[in-house]
Amino acid sequence: MLFSYPIEALGANWLNALAVDVMLAGMDAIDADAEPEGWPECLPEGRREMLAQRTGLRSKLESFLLKYSELPAQERPPVRTAIMRQTALPNVFNDDAFCPTIDTLPLSIRAPVRALAVYLFGQLASIKEGNGFLRDNQYGTIYAANIRQCPFCGLNYFRAPGAPRHALDHLLPISIYPFAAADLRNLPPACDECNSTYKGSTDILVGGGGLRRRCSDPYLGPAYRITLEGSEFFIGNEVGGYTLPRWNINIVGDELDRAETWNSVYQIRVRYSRDVLDADFLSWIGHYSKWFLVEKGRDQTADQVAAEVPRYIEGVVQDGYADRAFLKAEAFRLLDRSCKDPEIGEDVRQWLWSFVEYSN
Repeated sequence: MLFSYPIEALGANWLNALAVDVMLAGMDAIDADAEPEGWPECLPEGRREMLAQRTGLRSKLESFLLKYSELPAQERPPVRTAIMRQTALPNVFNDDAFCPTIDTLPLSIRAPVRALAVYLFGQLASIKEGNGFLRDNQYGTIYAANIRQCPFCGLNYFRAPGAPRHALDHLLPISIYPFAAADLRNLPPACDECNSTYKGSTDILVGGGGLRRRCSDPYLGPAYRITLEGSEFFIGNEVGGYTLPRWNINIVGDELDRAETWNSVYQIRVRYSRDVLDADFLSWIGHYSKWFLVEKGRDQTADQVAAEVPRYIEGVVQDGYADRAFLKAEAFRLLDRSCKDPEIGEDVRQWLWSFVEYSN
């Protein structure tokens, strides 16, 4: 991720934990050959009035506990283990221990587990607290913190609260890790492209060869920055009759194994190279040419054209993530370094000068 969400967005993150507590209490009673506490007494007093009439929650919890009671004693421990491990957030993002999936559960209990997970997730858009529903309160806090771009890619804008909702991205997919289905810590907002086109139902905890991998906690990081160090002019893809640089996307920060999970799941290097740098670099150079002509006029030398690149970066390219400025600034830093390179500098300066010289 490029940045983290404010932890305050988790202020109403109680629904999943409540359901887990009810399940575990019921399982404890069954394991002790006792009856689980009835409805709605099984609910915590502070939430009882709010949830007592939600018959869908009642039926799905009861169905889960019924199937649990029918399991032989030796088949019960994996259910408890999966619940405790899948809901150990954010530890499950941070460590490299195995996290049981729904496929590790006894077959007879999987259907009620899935049904409960889907129901709880839906309740985030149905249970109202304060001025909004639980998931909208989460998103509103994030938007109020001046977060406007998706932190998973930095390329796409978020819609304002009240507009059609973006998907909530299950970092631990609901189809694989259902016991974390309604935990807002597992549900950071993501742009539609990151969520649907790239992430989908990918198991973020398991990589190639079935090896366990770590990922960033969307509320605590680590976060990463991008540089183009090591990119090289004149040996990349051909676009519009020009040979572009070969882009070297460097991910910089701590705990780079987590960064590689981010890159693998969201295809960061591919998207930055193909969808932004190859697609936009020439238009960025065209904008620089027009800016230079306004600032300095025509009939300038290649050295004079190149000398203004640092001022353009400082005064024109935006800070932050708006309009992909973090990549644009890096591209112009690469241009500046290349103009000063003792081996290729003259060729790069002449290349840049030709854009200015023939700009309309």
